[in-house]
Amino acid sequence: MSQHREIYILGTGIVTPHGEQQNALPVDLVASSITDSSQRTDTSGLTKFIPKRALRRIDHFSRLALHASFLALEDAGLLETDHENMGVALASGYGAAQTSFSFLDSFFNDGDRLASPTYFSSGLHNAASAYIAMQTKAQGPNICTSNIGLGPAYSLATAVHWLKTGIVDYVLVGGVDEHCQVLEHCVNRFQSAEEGACLLPDVVAGEGAAFLVLGTKPERTTSCVLTDIKIEPYSKQTLQHTCPMFVAPLGLTDQQSIVARITAGENVTNILPVLGSHPSALAFSSVQAVQSILSGAVSEAQAFALDGARNSAVISFSK
Repeated sequence: MSQHREIYILGTGIVTPHGEQQNALPVDLVASSITDSSQRTDTSGLTKFIPKRALRRIDHFSRLALHASFLALEDAGLLETDHENMGVALASGYGAAQTSFSFLDSFFNDGDRLASPTYFSSGLHNAASAYIAMQTKAQGPNICTSNIGLGPAYSLATAVHWLKTGIVDYVLVGGVDEHCQVLEHCVNRFQSAEEGACLLPDVVAGEGAAFLVLGTKPERTTSCVLTDIKIEPYSKQTLQHTCPMFVAPLGLTDQQSIVARITAGENVTNILPVLGSHPSALAFSSVQAVQSILSGAVSEAQAFALDGARNSAVISFSK
């Protein structure tokens, strides 16, 4: 099969505690407004795509991924399409954090013989990608990449390989992480002087899911092309400031000088203040870059992120 196929972005889906799609990352709100654990992402809209009964045993983490996935398929006009030859490439930094901690609670409280099997199975990182495949009937390859910072770039590169080698016709690719009280506690501790202030003082733990639908044929009048993915150490990365850039920092203090230098440029959007510290934030900045092109606002855009080891990824899109 041809390795020179163009990769088109056919649809986007995004959910956060602020809302979904265009309301998910509003410019007039900040992440500090979602730190209350009662203000988690509303996934009730998922019942538009999946019967409520089928969601009964699906945890919040997987519901986030499902909601964003179905929104992306709806945006691409592919809800009614046969998904037999569709792959799923998911990225998550922490996985189903709340479910994992709930499993540990059941283990400590009830002993190993009575620990919750539902929490155990749903707490696996790839549980969300499995639920996506089951609910969309996607029978292509299915993978979950775990990396804090660059996971979505690795998943995207995998999806591109599947498409260019003809393994699949479409790929749902994205990132998801959830907020929980344990992570919020950790974030607060890592901001303290006793812990060496690993995180910036105003950072909060964010949650949400963001997905793209990729294909090798344009399915809509207004199309967007994935032009490049560069993953390499930041010291070797060459950043172009000729188009809008959407930056997804982790909120680490030792990266602040790099982030400050990048965000000081023109046409640069920092999503950290709105999304919070999210291990898969690059998926959100990628969706923002694509949406800016599909809306007709720009003809080119980039998404940028760093991981904890100062490796970086630049994902480029064009009209």
